[in-house]
Amino acid sequence: MSRSADLEKPRWYSETWKSAFLATAVVLLGALLVGGLTSFGQQYLPDWLRSLSNSAGGWTMFSFLLVWLGRARPLLGAFLGIVAFQALNEAYGAVSLLRGYFYAEPFSSNWTYIGLAAGPILGVSAALTRYGPPLWRALGVTPLAAVLLGEGIYGLQFVADTTSPIYWSLEIVLSLLFVTLAIFRGRLRLRSVALALGVWLVGASTFWFFYAVVLQ
Repeated sequence: MSRSADLEKPRWYSETWKSAFLATAVVLLGALLVGGLTSFGQQYLPDWLRSLSNSAGGWTMFSFLLVWLGRARPLLGAFLGIVAFQALNEAYGAVSLLRGYFYAEPFSSNWTYIGLAAGPILGVSAALTRYGPPLWRALGVTPLAAVLLGEGIYGLQFVADTTSPIYWSLEIVLSLLFVTLAIFRGRLRLRSVALALGVWLVGASTFWFFYAVVLQ
């Protein structure tokens, strides 16, 4: 194989121009679409699913999924995780404003800052689930699964009387499912399984503490 061919072939952590363009397009266009639809979802989704449009787990899951679908590698994934959160947030605000509901000034809501902090973690994690070795693929699922588990428990504990408990229960089920699939897919040794489970549960506990204690 020629040296030029080697340079054009992406490594696990790098991109070609084509792969970078496609990944960016998938994330940006997908996030703009989902963010805009979120504004309508708050009004038109059935009661049991309506919290999807108001939950951290919803946008976390979509951000993770879009980076994964775009096939971004870890370095680009870190950047696209931020892009996904910002595009979701700004599209939601723009569509809400067109519908007569003011959300926030551009790039000034809490989600703007959350996206800057959480976006790189989710983006890298999504890339690792596709390109990493078995243990890292399992660990890549844990940030998403931790948010879903932590928020699901928080929702059932604190807001189940004003929202449908079905959605919060569904978040918990999805969290368990994602972690289980990642572990079985990787055929991990017992020590690696314990590490993945530990990271997941610590992450979920941290998220719950932040929501239930710090933000109260």
